[in-house]
Amino acid sequence: MKNQISFMRQKKISFSFCNYKIINKNNRFIKKIIAPKNITFQKLLYSCDIGLSSVILKSDLLKNNKFPSLKTKEDYLLWLKISKKRIKMLGFNKTLVSWRKTDNSLSNSTIQKLKDAFSIYNKHLKFNFIKSIYHVVLLSLNFLRKRYL
Repeated sequence: MKNQISFMRQKKISFSFCNYKIINKNNRFIKKIIAPKNITFQKLLYSCDIGLSSVILKSDLLKNNKFPSLKTKEDYLLWLKISKKRIKMLGFNKTLVSWRKTDNSLSNSTIQKLKDAFSIYNKHLKFNFIKSIYHVVLLSLNFLRKRYL
């Protein structure tokens, strides 16, 4: 964490995230997610490559940006809101976090994730129905690409 904070000070940024490992319930390695160098609003619309537990941000970014009441993807919407304000969001190329994948977690509920993704695009970002469906499909395809390729 100290290294990531030093990275933020060096780059003069308010938001950073890092690589993370996905592990199973037995602590076995599944996959490593590499943090992209930077994230923009346009990039985030199609794929969320930011692991919640890998984020360090300055508290002033949360003053007018709170987690919405969604069952899943609430972090994704927060990242979209922050990135829309053109806040520099940089990836730190070190693996500092592990995320445990469990069978009964909300993040494993595909239907709920699809509903919440649609809500993000349609209700929160005010995209029309067709554009919202389009983005849900692209987000889903990018998730599948990252997961299985």
